[in-house]
Amino acid sequence: MSVATVIYGTRSFAGAIDKLPPSVLALLPKRLIEELQRLRTFGRIEELRLRRDRAASLTARGQNIVLNTVLDQAEMDGILVELCQGSLYAHRDSIASGYLTMEGGIRVGLCGRAATEDGRVIGVYDLSALNFRFPMKITGLGEPICKLFREQNMGRGVLIYAPPGEGKTTLLRCVAAQMASGQSPVRVAVIDTRGELGAFLEDRTLCIDLLTGYPRGLGIEIATRTMNAQLIVCDEIGETGEAEAILAAQNCGVPFVASAHADSVSGLLQRTGIRRLHEAGVFGAYVGIRRRREGGEFHYTVTKWEEAERDIQTAWCADFGG
Repeated sequence: MSVATVIYGTRSFAGAIDKLPPSVLALLPKRLIEELQRLRTFGRIEELRLRRDRAASLTARGQNIVLNTVLDQAEMDGILVELCQGSLYAHRDSIASGYLTMEGGIRVGLCGRAATEDGRVIGVYDLSALNFRFPMKITGLGEPICKLFREQNMGRGVLIYAPPGEGKTTLLRCVAAQMASGQSPVRVAVIDTRGELGAFLEDRTLCIDLLTGYPRGLGIEIATRTMNAQLIVCDEIGETGEAEAILAAQNCGVPFVASAHADSVSGLLQRTGIRRLHEAGVFGAYVGIRRRREGGEFHYTVTKWEEAERDIQTAWCADFGG
């Protein structure tokens, strides 16, 4: 297993301000900039979290660093307006979904007081927090996933699972890049619904078609029927409504490498949409990952479809006394 090389944020001990993208720094108030100039951090900065009437914080190498700067409502609202380039209305759907995406795949999570209608969030006001998550560019990562996929003769896919923040999106990028390069590349369609997955896939030699901003189901349909993809890569699947598009692609012979939020295979397969895909045999293997804090690689836990199915049947028999 190769050792991954971290390209983004390579300095191990430097001022925090030197490790943040200029596009983010341009949004921050002067006093927060000044604090970041004084602060020394060890390792790559993963998140910058701003909170209304509470201290801002950084996350570096999995450790939370509480700052002294406290932003007020006017400052938070001003940053949001800048993020939306002056038009909150144009970004209303993303805001209602709890995120915005900046150039370079930086995802900005947001929360506040939700306005709802028929159980659906239609807007957010009294903004209380903004969380900037910085993508990481890595080379030499994901070969175990590619190998597992090839061992299945590209007939069935691989589903990667982990709790939030373990690096699923980073791993998917690397898998997409590896499968779309080399002497025998495959045609990879990357469904980048939130404008995050496609970051760092700009190499002109990659055999990749990037579908950015499409609803996941529609993007999968286009990748299958009009782009003639040989592999579809997408993240955060699991909604029941997406299962139809995934099953249709699988029936056309197009496999997936995808990710989902879960902390175990049993938890993963309790989700209705994932369980339906399992019953159809869409994924030949489920791979749990945990990030090694001391390096760029992961700990992998592989569960083949047959093993997962045996566990399901055993649990069913136990529940019903069979």
